[in-house]
Amino acid sequence: MIRLIVSDLIAHARIWLGVVAVTIATGFVGAVAAALLETGAFHGGEVEEGLASTSSAVIMFTAVTALIVLSSTATLTVSLQVRSYALWQLVGVRPALVSAIVLVQLGIVGVVGGLLGSLLALPVFPALFVWVFREWSEMQGISLHLGLGSAWVVTAAITLTVLFGGLRSARRAGRTPPIEALRDPEPSQARTGWFRVLLGIAALGGMIALVLNLDGSAPMSTFSGQAVLLTPLIAAVLAATGPIVFPLVLRGWTALISARVSATWFLARNSARYRLSRSSAAISPLMVAIALTGGLYTTVATTAAAQTLRTGADAGFDLAPEGVVILLGGPLLLSAVASAATVFMSGHAREREFALIQAVGSTPPSIVLTAIWEAVAYTVTAVILGSAATIIGGVVVADALELPGPSISFPALGVIAGGGLILLLAATVMPTAAALRTEIPRTLAVE
Repeated sequence: MIRLIVSDLIAHARIWLGVVAVTIATGFVGAVAAALLETGAFHGGEVEEGLASTSSAVIMFTAVTALIVLSSTATLTVSLQVRSYALWQLVGVRPALVSAIVLVQLGIVGVVGGLLGSLLALPVFPALFVWVFREWSEMQGISLHLGLGSAWVVTAAITLTVLFGGLRSARRAGRTPPIEALRDPEPSQARTGWFRVLLGIAALGGMIALVLNLDGSAPMSTFSGQAVLLTPLIAAVLAATGPIVFPLVLRGWTALISARVSATWFLARNSARYRLSRSSAAISPLMVAIALTGGLYTTVATTAAAQTLRTGADAGFDLAPEGVVILLGGPLLLSAVASAATVFMSGHAREREFALIQAVGSTPPSIVLTAIWEAVAYTVTAVILGSAATIIGGVVVADALELPGPSISFPALGVIAGGGLILLLAATVMPTAAALRTEIPRTLAVE
C-alpha cells in the first residue's frame, strides 16, 4: 500500500504539486496569524489586546479563504485522477482501499504543506511584524514567538480541511464503477457535498446574525469592526453553493455572447461549462479575493461617508497600507496561488483534448486563443460573483448607517480582477503552449 501511495504521488506529481503549493501558502498565512496570537499571549496587557483584535480579523479573513480554496483544490485533485483510480479497480484494488489511499495521500499533502508553510513563516514574520506595527509604541522591541505547538495546530487545521474537502470525491473514486469512470471521469451535473452544506449553513447563519446586530448608532470604530466581516461571509455563502451558483452564472452571461462569434469562443464556453470541478476551482479563489478586497474598501469608504455626515467634517478615506497587507495579504496570496495552481494542475489532463482538437483540423494558434477565452470566462464569472457580494454587503452597511447608498470601491475590484486575469492567463496559456509541442500520435496513444 505504501509503495502504491508513493508511486502514485510521483506519477501524478504535477497534480499533487498544485495542491501542495496551496497548502504551503495556507500554512504560511496560518502561521503568521498563529504567531500574532502566541506573541500577544506571551506578553499580555496592551500587547495582547492589540494583537488579539488584529489577529481575530486576520483569522476571519484567512479562514474563509482557506476553507474555500483548500476544499475546492482537494476536490479537483481527486477529480483529475478518477480515471487512474478506475484502472486500480480493474487490476484488483478494492473500492474501499482506493478511497482510503486517496485520503492518505490528501493527509500527507496537508501535513507536508502545513509544516513547510510554517517553516517559511519563521524568517518572514519578524520583518512583517516590524513593518505592520511600526506606528504602535507598545509593539516596539518586543520578542516574537511562533512555537512548534502553534505550527502543529495550523498543520492539523489544514490537514483536516483538505481531508473533509476531498472526502466526498475520495468516496466517489472508490464507489464509481470503473467502466463509468473510464467513460466520463468527471460528472456532468453539479453536486453539493455535506462539507459545503455545513460551510454554507455556518456562513449563512453568521451573516444573518451579523446583519441583525449591526448598529449604525454605535461608535464608528465598533461598527466598522463588525461590518468589515459581512462581505467575507457573503462570499463564503456563494462559494459553499458554488457547484450550483457558478454554473448558473457562467451559463447566464456566456449565453449573451453567441457561439457563432468564433469557433474558439464556442470551444472555450462549452469546455468551461462542462468541466465543473475545474471551473469551480478556478473561479472560487478569484471570486473570494475580489469580494474581500472590494468589501474592505467599500466598507471603509461607506463608514467614512457616514462619519462625514455626522460630524460635518471630511473624515477622509483612511486605509493604511500596512492594514491592507495584514488583513488582505494572506487571503490574496492564497487566492492567487490557488487560482494559478488549479489551472496548472488541469493542464496535463487537457493535453489529450488539445491533441484531439488538432487531429480534427484545428491550428495551434486557435487552441491558444481557446485557452485565453476560457481564462476570460473564469475571470468574468468571478468578477460578477465577487462584485455581487461586495454590492450586497455595501447596501446592507449603508442601510444600517441610514445612507442612500454605499460607496462601492470599483478601482479595488478592477485591480484584483485584472491581477487575477493575468494569473489565469499565465497558468492557462503557458501549459497549453507546452502541450502543443507534444506529438499528436504520442499524446493520443498514452492514456
